[in-house]
Amino acid sequence: MKKEVPIKNYVMLAAIIFLTVIAVFYARGWYNTTKEYYAQNSVMTQVVREIKREEISNYTLENQKFVLYVSSGKNIELKDFEDEFKILIQNMDLSEEVLYMNLDGVDTDTFYNSLKNDYAATTKLASQITTDSAASMYVFTNGKITKLLNNVNNYSIKRLESIIDSWEIK
Repeated sequence: MKKEVPIKNYVMLAAIIFLTVIAVFYARGWYNTTKEYYAQNSVMTQVVREIKREEISNYTLENQKFVLYVSSGKNIELKDFEDEFKILIQNMDLSEEVLYMNLDGVDTDTFYNSLKNDYAATTKLASQITTDSAASMYVFTNGKITKLLNNVNNYSIKRLESIIDSWEIK
């Protein structure tokens, strides 16, 4: 005796296959969009506040001591470093003391000249502020840059942790 399969089973199978294909394409599109977003933006914005160039002068008036981390959100070479640096900031509980500034869309010459002329505590520090750095950290104390690190992406996370500890940010 031959067993017949009802037509509705074939329709259900076709519907399941169709929905599965749609779900796979949706997941792929979502994954590509997320990947593209993080390629264009820094992961630092997940743990610290982002600040614009125009807001720095007001922020220095309101906060006595903070760290300004400056980099390009589109720099692919910084992505691995920033993933580790993000974890370091969370582990050291510095989310409130560190600010991130994205250099994309900013006139870097004007920005760095402003840092040198308006915020550097000494001429020695002003001479160390450079546009050649892929990622920099500036420690502001009472409205002036008192310490800085250029090319922080070249430091190991352990070394960076000990440097930040020595700055006594908290």
